Amino acid sequence: MDGSLIRSAREARGWSQTRLLGALRSQAAVEHVTLMSPASLRVALSRWENGHVAPDAVHTRLLCSVLELSSDSGPVDVDLDEQLCDDSLFGVLAHHTNSLRLLDRRLGAPFVRAQTAGQVSALETMWASSSGTDRRSVALAQADTAALAAWQDLDVGDHTAAARHYGLARQAASRSGDPALLAHALGEHAVMLSETGQPALALAQVRHAESFPGLPMLLRSWLAATRAQVATYCEGEAETVREAMTEAETALARARPGDEAALPFLALNEIHLHRWQGHLLVKLGDPAAGQIAEHALRELPGEFARAHAAQVLDLAEHAFRSRELDQAAGLLSSAAHSITVLGSRRLRHRHDLLARRVRELTVGSG
Repeated sequence: MDGSLIRSAREARGWSQTRLLGALRSQAAVEHVTLMSPASLRVALSRWENGHVAPDAVHTRLLCSVLELSSDSGPVDVDLDEQLCDDSLFGVLAHHTNSLRLLDRRLGAPFVRAQTAGQVSALETMWASSSGTDRRSVALAQADTAALAAWQDLDVGDHTAAARHYGLARQAASRSGDPALLAHALGEHAVMLSETGQPALALAQVRHAESFPGLPMLLRSWLAATRAQVATYCEGEAETVREAMTEAETALARARPGDEAALPFLALNEIHLHRWQGHLLVKLGDPAAGQIAEHALRELPGEFARAHAAQVLDLAEHAFRSRELDQAAGLLSSAAHSITVLGSRRLRHRHDLLARRVRELTVGSG
């Protein structure tokens, strides 16, 4: 393992050497590994990061575990602040990933999922055979692509594949030393955790991502909104939801022009945040949710087909909570066709649960 990679992964997390040493000691305790003395380990870490000596097999395994790296990771000799132009290797790879993202947005995950997963695998092969600037470029592209693949897996209900791809996204982000990509992967994975019965872990994971230093305000807005979404799955966290929504709105107002181009994996502006707020207020049973969701739906660009279907489900849930059962049934019928075309099992599951509740209440009040 090359020392520059250890430093990149550590700095991506905003960790000091002291914090990394603590994480190594904790992992060693879990694995029942005896480490050298604290003073000797501190010296060893400095020597590893400076490239004076490589860690042995035991310490490599511990480092890989706490920094989410692979043991075969080689040197990355680049300036982490360098700007890569559009015709660079990164520009070409990023353009391909963005094309997959746009197809997913318009046509649904099943249409493009195999291509995205194949690109993740191809980038892993490229990583193994590249070096220097190219190696970091591949890692940057893979972190974004793997997170996209995981989101598509989640949408079709393949949680095993999603977990694997989120793991690859975190690993690639650690390889690249990019805290924004790492925070994004952690945040998206937290959404899956909250939806699969682990909301407390999900909330802790988002808060961990928010602790990273130097994140763009647009990403901080997205993370705050993600924290709000995850908190809706936790009992007694309604105030957390509202506070996080306020933080998301404040951070979005402070976002710099150009952040959206630098963070293509985020679809977040005032319209999308209002859509998100409407969804969260529906979950809280807030009477204002319907008006906000309706306004966001009218303003939502047509290319966001899956988001459009999800927003209709929000309106249906709001109607159900307001005991407007005929309206809820009509909205569910409207959403059903779009969900079928998009092949979203995630939305289908939500639709079917809500439809059953509407039928039960309709029968009970008949």
